[in-house]
Amino acid sequence: MTFLGGKPHESGAVLMEGYYSTLSSWMIPIAKAMQHCGLDMEQALYECGLDLRELQSQEGRVSIRKLAALIDYCNRFLPEQDFTVQIARYFHPGVFHILGYAMMSADTLEEALLQLVAYNSVVCDISNLQFIENPDTLVLDVALVARNEEQSQLMRRQELEAFMAMVVSFARDVVDPGLKPAYVTFQFSPPANQGQYLTAFFQCPVSFGQPRNLLAFDIGAARQPLLSGNPAIRAGHEKILNEFLARIDRNDLVHQVKCNILERLSLGAPSQTQVAAALGMSVRNLQRKLSELGTSYTQILEHSRKTLALNYMRRQDLSLSEIGYLVGFASDANFHRAFKRWTGQAPGEYRRQLLA
Repeated sequence: MTFLGGKPHESGAVLMEGYYSTLSSWMIPIAKAMQHCGLDMEQALYECGLDLRELQSQEGRVSIRKLAALIDYCNRFLPEQDFTVQIARYFHPGVFHILGYAMMSADTLEEALLQLVAYNSVVCDISNLQFIENPDTLVLDVALVARNEEQSQLMRRQELEAFMAMVVSFARDVVDPGLKPAYVTFQFSPPANQGQYLTAFFQCPVSFGQPRNLLAFDIGAARQPLLSGNPAIRAGHEKILNEFLARIDRNDLVHQVKCNILERLSLGAPSQTQVAAALGMSVRNLQRKLSELGTSYTQILEHSRKTLALNYMRRQDLSLSEIGYLVGFASDANFHRAFKRWTGQAPGEYRRQLLA
């Protein structure tokens, strides 16, 4: 067994769900699938807290949590609860932004999937991908590395189903409409109907409750030359792709600082010195880099505490004192003052209106 690409799978990071996102271009097949299923898109977006204007941005992103809510909403109206494969039936390379077009111009499916592994952060920041070569199969291994405060994986079976099904739709588009994976495995428990809709879509053995999430292709099919392969076009797409990644990476330091803050908040607000040390840089260097990005440690800390506090306000199992403690305040008075500064309301008043 040979690992052809991808980062080593890491243990799950414990972070807020709202920080993880995927490309808003997922809405292209979702909108078509909703239309096919006779679902009201405007009502669905409203129910799930999604703004159509934000989703129309070519480089926009949507939170994994809201995408999950939208899939759940649509499944409520479908007898088979198979909205994930309905999405995949309307897959278009543009769903993966410029990466999708670079994959289309690859010489083989193997090369296209290696590009997906290498540039996975363009599509989604909640999983790590590896590509494994076995004697008879090439396997895409999807590790879900992010977890919420309850230690549950942020990407659920439904979102993973949709992703894997879209990869298969892509493979069928470029190799053969009748292409069948060798097998598919999920770590998750099976859906109520035992995943019959997945077996019907993938046309191969589908297993649940397995150690890893795997999508395997016959090695012969994966190495078959693609009619759409074009090295010159691929090189042009990869240049644009690297420029796009550079724009994403520009905000990566802010994301890392947020992550470090969130991991430490329940022990009190971490100092800038602590976070800088965790990131392997001096305080002065961290200050300079954040300033270049138009922000500061204080602003990120304030925003992180506010966002987390507002999220916890929906949890009726937490008292206001517990929420204050979880977002790093040593006293109720300090938490109340900060919350009123953030929202213009006392915490108790805000929660009463929220839960009314």
